[in-house]
Amino acid sequence: MQIERPRRGYAVGIQEFDTIRTKGSVYVDKTEYVWKMVSADAQTYFLSRPRRFGKTLLVSTLQAYFEGRKELFEGLAISQYETEWKQYPVVRINLSRGKYYEFERVHGTIDSLLRDHEEQWGVTSIPDEYNYDARLTAIIRAAYKQTGQKVVILIDEYDAPMLDSVKNPELQDKIRDRIRNLFSPLKAEESYLRFVFLTGISKFSQLSVFSELNNLSILTFNPTFEGICGITQEELETQLRPDVELLAEKMTLSYSKYGEHYDYDSMLALLKKKYDGYHFSSHFTDIYNPWSLIYAFNEGDVGNYWFGTGTPSSLIDLLRTKYLSMPDLENYRCNLEEFDAPTERIEDPVPVLFQSGYLTLKAYDRYTDEYILGFPNEEVYRGFAGSLYKYYCEGYPRGKNTITGAFTRFRLKQYTLDDFLQAVQQFFAAIPYSITDKNQNEQFYQANLYNLLVAAGAHVHAELQTATGRMDISMKMQDAIYILELKYNKSAGKAISQIKENDYAVAFASDPRPVYAVGLNFTSNSHTLDSWTVEKLK
Repeated sequence: MQIERPRRGYAVGIQEFDTIRTKGSVYVDKTEYVWKMVSADAQTYFLSRPRRFGKTLLVSTLQAYFEGRKELFEGLAISQYETEWKQYPVVRINLSRGKYYEFERVHGTIDSLLRDHEEQWGVTSIPDEYNYDARLTAIIRAAYKQTGQKVVILIDEYDAPMLDSVKNPELQDKIRDRIRNLFSPLKAEESYLRFVFLTGISKFSQLSVFSELNNLSILTFNPTFEGICGITQEELETQLRPDVELLAEKMTLSYSKYGEHYDYDSMLALLKKKYDGYHFSSHFTDIYNPWSLIYAFNEGDVGNYWFGTGTPSSLIDLLRTKYLSMPDLENYRCNLEEFDAPTERIEDPVPVLFQSGYLTLKAYDRYTDEYILGFPNEEVYRGFAGSLYKYYCEGYPRGKNTITGAFTRFRLKQYTLDDFLQAVQQFFAAIPYSITDKNQNEQFYQANLYNLLVAAGAHVHAELQTATGRMDISMKMQDAIYILELKYNKSAGKAISQIKENDYAVAFASDPRPVYAVGLNFTSNSHTLDSWTVEKLK
C-alpha cells in the first residue's frame, strides 16, 4: 500500500518559530500559553524544563510575537485574542551558544552576544568590555530611545555557564560574578522593560546570580503552565492525530515480516509507554517528550531519540559522587523545596536528575506533604540503566552487550535459565579486579544485575515489598515469573530459603504464570556469581 506523506514536514532539530512556520512544518500550538503570559500583570517570568523540551522554541515564539510578526500566527490560538500586534524592541540572549570551561571563553561568548545587539542599536561607547551590566543597560536604553517602546528581554538557558563549570569551583565563582553582573539591569532598568523571560534547566530561587531579582513569576511548578513545553495527551490526539496514524502505517510496513501490526489505538499506547509520563505540577498532566515524539514521526519508528542525544557529562560526574542504584530512585520521596538546589554547589544528585528529565513527579502524598519521584517512561528508564552501568563499571565498557544478547536468547527460548545465568557469571568474572575490589558487596551486584536486566529489555522490579519482606529482584517473562534473591559470601540455598520463608510468591498469587525462586550467591573470592539454585514455587 502506498503511504501518502503528510503535507507538512517535521522540524527535527529546528528550534526557531519563524523557520517552522514559514516552511509549513508541524507545530503544536502553544500560543494560548504565550497570550496568558503577555496579557497578565506580571512582566518577569522564569521557566525551567529538561533539555530538549522546547524551551528555545518557546523563546523564539515570544520573540516573533513581540516583534509583531502577525503573519506567522495566522490560524493559531493567539490570533483570536490579539488585535493590536504592537512591535517592541527585543533583546534575545541565548547562553547555550557557548562552552564555559575557561574564563576567557565565557567572556568571548557573552561579548559576542552583547556586540550583536550593540551593533543593532548603534551603541558605540563601551569603555570596559567586561562591564556587562553597563553594556546591557546601554542597549536597553538605546532600543527604548529609538523606538519609543519598552524593551523585551529573552534569556535562554541562563544556567549553561554554571552547569559547564560545575567541576571547577574557582572558575564557577568567577562565572557567577560575571553572570550576576550581566543580569543586574533586569531589575535596575525595570521602568524601561515591557517583558522579561528566562529559561534554564535548574531550579531558580536560591541561585545567587539572581539575588537582586525579586520580582519573578516562577512558572516551573505552576499548573496553569504545565503544558507550555512538551506535548500533552490532548495535543497528541488532536493536533498530531494524522501523524500518529501515519506512524502506525509506516511501522506496520516495517515490521509486518515479524507479524507486528499497528493501528491508531495501539500506536497511541506504544507512544505513551515510550515517551509520556512527565509531570510538572500537582495536577499531574501527562506530558510527552517533544524531541523524541517528533523524531519518531520523522523517522517512522519508535526509538530512543532523547537519550540518544547523550547524557550531559556534568550529570555523569555527579553520579560518581554518590553510590546510586535504580531501586533507590524508582519511588523517591522528597519535599518540593528539595528541588530548589543551587546549581553552583551540587550536593544532592536527585534535584539534578529531576531538573535534567531523568526523574519526574509521579504522585503526591498529602499526609506527609511529600512528592514521589520516578522514571517518566521506558525510554528514560532503560537508557538510564545503561548510564548507571557505565558508572558502576567504569573502565569495563564491554559486557553489557553480552548480557543483552544472552537475555534475548533466553526470552526467545534459545537459552535456558542456566545458560543465561552462566552468561551473568562470565560477565561479572570479566570485570577488572580494580573495579570489583573497591565496590564488592551485595548492593554492588544487585544494582549491576538490575541495571543490566533493565538495559537488556527485561520487565523487572527491585525491592518489591510484600507483607513479610522485600524481594531483591522480580522478573516477569511471557510464560513465567522469577524471584531473584542475591546473597554475598553465603549460599544460594540460603537465598532460596529466604524466598520461601517470607512467602514472596504470594505477591503473584493471582497471576496464572508459574513462579520460580532463583537463589544467587556472589563471593569475594571469585568476584562473580559463584553458585545458583532454581526451584519452582507454583
